[in-house]
Amino acid sequence: MRGDGMLRTVLVDDEPVILEKLKSILEENGKIEIAGTYTDPMEALKEMSSIMADCAFLDIEMPGLSGIELAERLACLNPDIEVIFLTAYNHYAAQAFDVNALDYMLKPIRPERLNKAIDKLIKKAAGRPESREAGCKIRSFGAFEVLVGGRPVKWSRSRAKELFAYLLQNEGKWISKYKLCEELWEGYGPERALAYLQICLHALRKNLREAGCTQMEIVYSDDRYVLKIKGVDWDLRRFESDFDVFRRTGSLEAAEQALGCCGGEYLEGEDWLWSDLLREEYIFRCNKLKKALKANQGSFQ
Repeated sequence: MRGDGMLRTVLVDDEPVILEKLKSILEENGKIEIAGTYTDPMEALKEMSSIMADCAFLDIEMPGLSGIELAERLACLNPDIEVIFLTAYNHYAAQAFDVNALDYMLKPIRPERLNKAIDKLIKKAAGRPESREAGCKIRSFGAFEVLVGGRPVKWSRSRAKELFAYLLQNEGKWISKYKLCEELWEGYGPERALAYLQICLHALRKNLREAGCTQMEIVYSDDRYVLKIKGVDWDLRRFESDFDVFRRTGSLEAAEQALGCCGGEYLEGEDWLWSDLLREEYIFRCNKLKKALKANQGSFQ
């Protein structure tokens, strides 16, 4: 939001007549700065990184890139962007709110309805807390949990939680969206799986943002995603570091520290098939540590 309270917005609709009408109503409202209008969603996507708009009004049914997918791509560039969908069909409502849209309006757009949406945008922007750098902890051993400032992140969707855990297991590695769909939505059709992926990514980013977590970022490029984290207290990372010292030096102190990181099995209680092999690997490593410590105790008896 600008210092004068104006919100920067982009308008995307493949119908020029509707786009012009929307622009006219918004200009009459006087509370919105229109940063760009587009009939081509791909063109809007290319220019969004330089515009950094506060909000976007998106048509849902557009050739080449749907409004739902465009919303997900925009969130990759600006996680704080608010989206209002416009459509001639009411059957998209559930899908729109699944990607955390602020509002959903049916065409033809009525000025009074649009003004209410603008008021909602301004109220949301005014009440948004300033970014804060709260301490973040991740627990991968035992019940999986992410805590920010001592408070657990609330997952709006169970699959958003699983998606984060999968990206975390592959932290720092680029993963194609098709691989993510294969691992998490096996058995779904390609289009349906991709739609669910976009919904969960949007929900995941919103969950982390609302928790005040600034130390983790999901980056998108060339149909691939990567999770980058910094300054996070992660039990698995501490375990790996201590276990590596034990492996190289045989340090029993390192073995004790590594075991101290284990509050249970890896992702305990979760029935995520993609985590099974790594769970078994960590069970093997923990047993190796326990065996070393037990052998040492025996030598003093």
